[in-house]
Amino acid sequence: MRTMPNTAFWQRMQLDAVQMTELIDLETLNGAWHWTTANNEITYTLSGVPTLYLPFPGNNEGGLEESSDLGVSVVGFKIVNSGDVFRALLQSDDLAMAAIKVGRVFPDTPGLGRYELYHGKLGDYSYNRNIVSGQARNKWNSLSGKWPYYTYNDRCVWRFGSDGCGKNVTSITLTFPVTSIEVGSCTTLVLAVKAGAISGYANGRFDFGRVTITDGPNSGHIRTVRAHSGNFLALSHPLPINSF
Repeated sequence: MRTMPNTAFWQRMQLDAVQMTELIDLETLNGAWHWTTANNEITYTLSGVPTLYLPFPGNNEGGLEESSDLGVSVVGFKIVNSGDVFRALLQSDDLAMAAIKVGRVFPDTPGLGRYELYHGKLGDYSYNRNIVSGQARNKWNSLSGKWPYYTYNDRCVWRFGSDGCGKNVTSITLTFPVTSIEVGSCTTLVLAVKAGAISGYANGRFDFGRVTITDGPNSGHIRTVRAHSGNFLALSHPLPINSF
């Protein structure tokens, strides 16, 4: 199951300009290798141990792309066939069924947290003198859920209320206590507000607005409002904890 980074990580994600890089862990029975898609080395603490991630010796074709055309969730990979590491892997067949993990961090502050993007096992692969290529199968079995969860596009590229947006949200911000939330009717994806708090506004009034949780287990998390109807606010993506 994917683990959620800390609150500071998600607050950083709300900024207009966010740069992230991928960390790749390849684990076999006889060793482990750690790479990053950044063009410089990154040190990240893995299982309590500071771990050095070296620039990835492969082809970066726009990052991780997942395909589910065959009914099995897979990703393709290509790695440059060079160095003692890959000679050892190929000679011992150690690459077969090796575990692969892919996560994303902020390259300037990797210690802020890591969002786990992919966890799988390497399947069939082939190689020549230049390239090792093949497929990895998703251990999380993402086909059992709706994917992508929600896809929508705002006509403006700026986050609502940011400097680039140009909209001053101070004068149009509503603040209400946690007691205004209908706890039994909420989910991690939909907030239910007691009658009177927002029911006086027309449906859609808060579409693409911003919700900031300031109290309780989800405190510090920020979500875009995907849709507003009556007393309900549907969020862009789920909150980490189903408790308010």
